[in-house]
Amino acid sequence: MKLGFIGVGKIATSVIEGVFKAKINIREIILSPKNNKNCKYLKKKFKKILIAKSNQEVLNKSNWVILSVTPKVGRQILKNLKFKKNHIVLNFISTIHNPELKKIIFPAKKVFKVAPLPMIKYNLGPIIIYPKNKNVEKFFSKLGEVFSTNNEKENKKLWVMTSFMATYFEIFNTASKWLRNKNIDTMISKKYLSHLFKGLNHELLVNLKLSNDKLIKDFQTKDGINEELLLSVKRLSVFKNLNKSFEKIYRRIKKN
Repeated sequence: MKLGFIGVGKIATSVIEGVFKAKINIREIILSPKNNKNCKYLKKKFKKILIAKSNQEVLNKSNWVILSVTPKVGRQILKNLKFKKNHIVLNFISTIHNPELKKIIFPAKKVFKVAPLPMIKYNLGPIIIYPKNKNVEKFFSKLGEVFSTNNEKENKKLWVMTSFMATYFEIFNTASKWLRNKNIDTMISKKYLSHLFKGLNHELLVNLKLSNDKLIKDFQTKDGINEELLLSVKRLSVFKNLNKSFEKIYRRIKKN
């Protein structure tokens, strides 16, 4: 397989690092020249990396093509590129969906919407794929946990959750700052919270058949501090507003 990347930002760089970590059999990875810093970093770190002179060269030398640019850039540059009928196109672009993309990149027809996350560099994290395809799923199953569907509405709903990462870290950051303000060493606070969150995530994974409401109940006691914090946060409508924000993002994804 010759794997080409149009766009070499954080996600694309993480995917490439994940590919080499997983030791996937790749003949060559061809990078578009735009992000010179990331390209040089990858070229220095890994063999089988070629930095193309143009986006068109990426297409000419690849059979699988990953589109990892912003929607605005994608609409600007893709229409000027010549795709091949037999290209396998992996669409990482959040708000350009497959029906629109197929019109832009014709005659290429084999298009898959894929949502990897930065932790793919460690071969961790969920990877959303639409529509289902054995070869695409087999490739990404080596890089993380695959969630594939033939239902486009379901696909778009799952994509909403990719917006949750920075908010998750801000929750962590708020707790970490509180500890630091109470004169707890920065590394101790970060390590403690990391292990706390890791343990809680493990509870979710080993209790997938248990309802979330049951877990919430099991992890608080009457008049205890977990109950107090949860009630306090609920009174501030944090979860209601979070749900409203998910709905807003879903509308944004749907309309594109």
